[in-house]
Amino acid sequence: MEYDELVSNILKERKENKSDRFNPPEVDVQQVGQKTVVFLDKLSKYINRPVSHISKYLMHELTAPGQIDDNGKITLGGRFSMRLVNDKIKQYIKEFVVCKQCNSPDTQMNKVDKNYFVKCLGCGAEYPVGRIK
Repeated sequence: MEYDELVSNILKERKENKSDRFNPPEVDVQQVGQKTVVFLDKLSKYINRPVSHISKYLMHELTAPGQIDDNGKITLGGRFSMRLVNDKIKQYIKEFVVCKQCNSPDTQMNKVDKNYFVKCLGCGAEYPVGRIK
């Protein structure tokens, strides 16, 4: 086999392995009257991000007030479907979890002053991510 062919086979196999092992759980969403309760504890542990950061993102994206519970639960003012909440979670993962260089989900987020930085544990890339307003 040629060198280029070997390299392309390795890269192809590596990409397939990454996508197979990163399957974040869908969040559980319950309607309680005119409020929506979202359980973020399992997701938070899986993607290695604080519940408070995910919650802040959801409140901003859904333009809804919310309260964070100590158990990884957020109560949002308004009724939101499970599909909509999980779509926003997918956007969060794309923006704040997956490495923009190598698409690896193995990242960690650090806060320096008022700015957040994502560091990839796979390729070593480090870059700033936008603030949630």
